[in-house]
Order: sequence, then structure tokens, then C-alpha cells
Amino acid sequence: MSRFFLFFFVIILVMAGAVLAWWAFSLPGEVTFPVGQEIVAVRSGVAAMLIGLLGGLLALVWWLATGLLVLPGRISKARRLARTRKANAALAEGLLAAEGGDAKAALKLARRAMRHAEDERLKLLLEARAAEANDDWAGAERAWGLLTRLPGGQLAGLRGAATAASERGDQLTAESRAREALALKSDADWPFNSLFDLQVSKGDWDKALETLVLGEKRGLVAGINVKRRRAVLYTAKAVNLQHTEKLAAQKALAEAIRAAPDFPPAVYHGARFLMTDAKVKAAQGVLELGWKARPHPALAQLSRRLVPQDSRFNIAARLKALANVHPDHRESRILTAEIAMDTADWVGAIKSLALLVEENPTARLCLLMERALKGYGDHVEAQRWGRMAASASREADWSDIDPKGNAFDYDRAGWSRLVYAFGDVGDLIHARYETYGRELEAGRVLALPLADEGPLSTPKPPQGPLTQPLDYAQDDD
Repeated sequence: MSRFFLFFFVIILVMAGAVLAWWAFSLPGEVTFPVGQEIVAVRSGVAAMLIGLLGGLLALVWWLATGLLVLPGRISKARRLARTRKANAALAEGLLAAEGGDAKAALKLARRAMRHAEDERLKLLLEARAAEANDDWAGAERAWGLLTRLPGGQLAGLRGAATAASERGDQLTAESRAREALALKSDADWPFNSLFDLQVSKGDWDKALETLVLGEKRGLVAGINVKRRRAVLYTAKAVNLQHTEKLAAQKALAEAIRAAPDFPPAVYHGARFLMTDAKVKAAQGVLELGWKARPHPALAQLSRRLVPQDSRFNIAARLKALANVHPDHRESRILTAEIAMDTADWVGAIKSLALLVEENPTARLCLLMERALKGYGDHVEAQRWGRMAASASREADWSDIDPKGNAFDYDRAGWSRLVYAFGDVGDLIHARYETYGRELEAGRVLALPLADEGPLSTPKPPQGPLTQPLDYAQDDD
């Protein structure tokens, strides 16, 4: 359709030109002008046409002249555009090669881009990526460092430099670069994460706490995660200071429990510190606070041992207080069975354990059932449960207690893992469970020797054959 209108427009122009020429030739009169000694006369229409042709010729000459004048600039511009296209192509292909892992091609394209690209930032970016693809971390760090000096490249350069320094093992430089980036006004979260991760991996708990405060102010960490991470960091700090600065360790544990009372390691170590200072009531209060938030078998074991040579009555009272603050929890039900065994109430213990083993017959419960059945006098059935314990599944929380009764004895790597496992998800780590390490036997009582209260009364031996353990859970009437 457009071609038809163009053809129609050209026809109109030709017709208009023909009409104009006919009109010009039909004009009366002549135009005279001297040529040497003679006077030349030309009709008016022809003179008008000659003037028009002369104007067109002058316009053509002017266009050619100006074209020649601007031709060098146009050639230079075309060359720049060609170089830009080559540089852009080299940069794009080089970055893709670096991301794809083709180190050789990335390096080759980086050199080509350095010859053609005009933006120094792009050249440094590709140079750094190519160096990383070739595992040349020193070269990558140099390129990233140069990029930090250019406008708009500081944040990206600091990130790349921190990563390169970390890869070549210079954690101090990596931390310094991350701290510089964190000081910039930016919404990027990587400076906080990088700096925090480096400090946690080194076990620098104080600096990690300071960084966590800064991350909280900037909204880079959610509220519950901040509290959990803080609890782990304070607990790790306290464990590190327990032999050198006892008062500082106790303050750190108090902060940890205040931040997250559902963090059993903080509760355990906090109560243990109070126990060593003979603050039994305060230690029991801490254990009950932790048990209410999150029951854990290590807390019950520590409650047994708060007072050396304590009476059975006092121990049972403390354990019952723990169970009563969270009575429906599985650990409270297990604790109730253990209390019954401590008082030689073997039938009551078997009833409680039978309901639990129906839900999940773990090795711990099998060993407790074995102990209860031995106390009751059914040694044959007790042996059967002992054999079942050998192949039953273990309990992760129970593995936190080692054979000597100590709990949550993590190394620096363990505490570092716990910062994220508990801090971000709310889970504990279980190093002994993961490595199949030994743990405390479920039937073993770690309480110190009891005061002399006389022997416990034991039930009368059963008359006749004994029923299966699960039947003990049923009411006698």
C-alpha cells in the first residue's frame, strides 16, 4: 500500500513539474544579460529554469564539499563503533566462557576485550573473571582491587577481592574487604554475610556478635534468627572463657539464655556454672526454664547431679519439678519413668515405658525397659529387651551426652555449625550421633553417691509366669 502511494506521489510531482515548465515557457518577455560585447536575450521561462538548475548545482556542490569536510569524523566514528561492537562481543563471549568454565577461551577473549573496550570497568571485570576461571586468585584479586577505584565499581570490586583473598587463604584480607563493603551505604546483604561467616569460621565470637548487631540494625537478619544466633555465639564465647574469665562466661551465658531459652546448650552450661558456685536453687530454676522451652535429656542428667551426695527424695523432687513444667512432652514422660525406677516403682516405670516403646522403640527406651524388668524380676524378658537395644535406632538428643556424662562438648567447628543450624532453622547438631560415637548408657545413673537413707524397699517377686512388657501398661483392675 505504501509503494502505491509513493508511486502516486511521484506521478503528481512529475505532472506538477510539467505544468510548471509549460507555465514558465508561456511567460511573456525576455531576460537580457551582457556576454562580452554582445547582449544575449533569453525568454523569461528559460531564464527561470536556468536559475533553478544553477541553484540545484550549487546545492550539490555544497553537499559534496561539506561531505568531504565531515568525512574524517564519520570514518573515526565508524571505527569507534566497530571497536565497540568487537569489544562488546569479546566481553560477552568472555564472561560466558568464564561462567561456563572454559578458562582458556575466557583468557583469550579477555585479552581481546582489553584491546578494544573503552570502559575500563568492563575490561577489569572480564580480566578478574578470566583469572578466577584459571584459578589465578592473586591476579583476580589485583583486577578486583583496581575495579574498586573506579566509579560504580567499588562494591563489586570489594566482593570479588574478598572472595579471591579467601580462596588463596588470606582470611584477614578477606575480612577487611568485607568490612569495607559493609561500611558503604548499600542494600546488598553479602558484606554482612561474608564478614559474619568469616568471623564465625575463625571462632571470633565477640566480633561476630558485633557484626550481628549491625546486621540487625540494617534488617539483614530476621528477628528470631538474630536471637538464636546470638544465643549460640554467647554460649560458644562462654565455653571458651570458662577456665580463664569465669565472671565474663557467666554473663555471656545469662545473655544466651535471655536470648533463646529453648537453646539447651546455653541452659546446660548456665546451670552447670551455677552448680559449681553451689547456687543449687538458681541452677534448678534455669533448668526448669530451659525444660519448659525445650526439654532435653542432658538437662535432667544435670539436675540429678546438682548436689553431691543428695538424698533420693531431693533428687526426685527436682526431677518431678522438671517433668511438671512440660508434662506432655516425650522427655517428661521418660523422666517420669526414670523417677519411678529410682524409687523402685518398677511396675509404674514399666507402664510408662510400655506406652513410649509402642510409639518408637529406640535403643534408649529398650535399655530403660531392660533395667525396669530386671528390677521387677523378669530377667528373661529383660534380656530380650537388651538384645533389642543392640539393633534399635538411636536418639539424636541422647547422643549429646558422652559416656562420662558431659553434654554439648563441641569444638570450634561444631559451634560454628550450630550458629546456622540452630540460628537459622532451630535445630541442634549431634556430632556424636553423626560419627557413631559412644554415648551415655540409658540405664546408667550419673548422680553422685546418695546420702545414707537405708535400702529401698523392693517389690515382691512375681508369683507364676510373667506377662509381656506391653501388657504392664494396662490397668490392673
